[in-house]
Amino acid sequence: MTLFRQLMMTIIAIFSLMLAVVMGINFNTTKGYLIGQLQSTTQDSATSLSMSVSDFMAFEDYVSVESSINAVFDSGYFSEVRIHVYSNDQQISRSIETKIEGVPSWFVRWVDFDVPVAKAIISNGWNELGQVYVTGSAGYACRQLWLASRDLLISFFIIGVITLILGSIALRYLFKPLVELEKQAEAIQQRRFIKMVNIPKTRELRSVVLSMNRMAEKLETEFASEVETAQWLQTKAFKDPVSGLGNRYFFESQMKSHFSERERGLDGLVLVSLTDLAKLNNEQGYESADLFIQSAADILTKKVTSISSFSTLARLSGADFVLLIPNFGRNQLELIVNEIMHDLVELNTASISYSASVANIGAVIINSSVERSSAMSQVDEALREAKREGANTVKVFDLQGGQNVSISRTEWKGILEQAIKNRSFNLKKQSVMSLNSLEGESSEVMLHEEVFMGLEHAGKKYHAGYFIGLAGQFDLCGQIDRVIIELVIEYIKSKNPEASLAINLSASSYAKPDFIAWLDKLLGQLELRVKSKLIFEISEQSVLAEASQTKELIDVFKGQNIQFGIDNVGKQISAFQYLQVLVPDYVKIDSSYTRMAAGKESQSFFMQTLCKIFNSLNIEVIATGVENEKQLKALSRFDIAGGQGYRIGRAQDI
Repeated sequence: MTLFRQLMMTIIAIFSLMLAVVMGINFNTTKGYLIGQLQSTTQDSATSLSMSVSDFMAFEDYVSVESSINAVFDSGYFSEVRIHVYSNDQQISRSIETKIEGVPSWFVRWVDFDVPVAKAIISNGWNELGQVYVTGSAGYACRQLWLASRDLLISFFIIGVITLILGSIALRYLFKPLVELEKQAEAIQQRRFIKMVNIPKTRELRSVVLSMNRMAEKLETEFASEVETAQWLQTKAFKDPVSGLGNRYFFESQMKSHFSERERGLDGLVLVSLTDLAKLNNEQGYESADLFIQSAADILTKKVTSISSFSTLARLSGADFVLLIPNFGRNQLELIVNEIMHDLVELNTASISYSASVANIGAVIINSSVERSSAMSQVDEALREAKREGANTVKVFDLQGGQNVSISRTEWKGILEQAIKNRSFNLKKQSVMSLNSLEGESSEVMLHEEVFMGLEHAGKKYHAGYFIGLAGQFDLCGQIDRVIIELVIEYIKSKNPEASLAINLSASSYAKPDFIAWLDKLLGQLELRVKSKLIFEISEQSVLAEASQTKELIDVFKGQNIQFGIDNVGKQISAFQYLQVLVPDYVKIDSSYTRMAAGKESQSFFMQTLCKIFNSLNIEVIATGVENEKQLKALSRFDIAGGQGYRIGRAQDI
């Protein structure tokens, strides 16, 4: 119960007690006053009547006596007026049944009203002729007591309501700093270090607010230091200091992770070698050589950003750059490398390169059957072939095993459009399990299941890696995502699965405001049972590429009480400040870190650093690409909530 409610209940209890005491005192006082007044009135009436009928009694004029009784009875509130005549033992009386109007029956029964009976002797000289008995009426007194009690109760109720309203307003005003403190504490828990600007004047509250502000400032500094340390370590380990790109170690870890995936499509692998870098360094100095490297890196980065946020770009050595583009066809690759070469040649025009001979490029197209070592040797051979042909030349090899049955871009566009129209995508789901349950500490706990899509054409099944890149180029990702979301919702409605289902959203989908509006409307129409089974995932690359649209999408999730996570975290060399803004429910660490966690101690500390940052934000960490027992055992050393991979569970058809 909130402090506000406790104080309001205390005020109500005190007010009620005060009302009960005042009501009790007023009730007894009014009752005593009315009884006293009734006693006085009846006694005066009895005395007056005895004096007025004494002469009539002496002459035994009982008709006049009766007339006097009627006159007295009619002039006051009496239930009975009676005269006892001694001479003949006769009773002359007038009475009426007491009826109390306008008073609840329960009040009449509850009030113990002692009706007074007044007596007076009728005498004539020294002779006693009779006795007068006047009995008061409880009706009038009871009614007056009821009216007084009712009016007092109504007055107290009105005063109480007004007091509670004014007290509530006053308490809310006084508690406003406490409400802000609560929000500040929740924000700090989520690592959003806000500070209260309006400092209350109340001494105790002022002290608490200032202490909270100091704590928030200190925690913000410590968290910023953690992020800075993690970024520094990541930069030292994975980033080339001259070009600002990933280094050889970064590229090798990404290559191992990529080639360990069981379902891959066509990938493009490109090797770029700058010409005469050593001569430039020797003759014009390292600054000119660094400018040449940085300019070439800028060209490659710009081109890669325009292609795909999932590409991996790195500097292998002094003059060599390497680029891995997932889900890419031969025609596209040839077009891209020629554009890169065209831009690199412009460096000679700007007098940045050593001579008109700027670079050579070798590239290969590989499918899922090509091993990593073979792909690297073949792209190296393509580069040597380009160098043999002369300056500024490009060579592209196709390592698809001589297959000439690959589907063209035009055919893929028609296939995808038909699949969208017929909603004929195949769905699979892969379990994400709690690591504690996998280690035998408890029964198996499934955190959720991630949904993967594919399609079938001409009797052959294709997973998303084959066509998702083309779908983005054809601007079909938004339509595909809508179909997948609708299919998953229909599955949840019909099958009611125990575990939640996580759906991956592409950046090109939610980059469009109409998709976010459609999703918000769709989620708003769902039953709570269905919404509780839905989870959405977006990649870290998408978050970095579409920052503003990502924030709008996350606002929709939070407004609809939908869980969401960020996938492929750590795949890019970037800071993690975006986590403080988005605050996802969980993150999925890139599989390259899972491999490093099972490697040397010098490699595993990257996973430890990431887990420390994410857990400090109360964000669950899930390791991906868990392929064997060695990795599973290595992950147990870190604060990781769950794992996903072939060792934990293969994808199953929905």
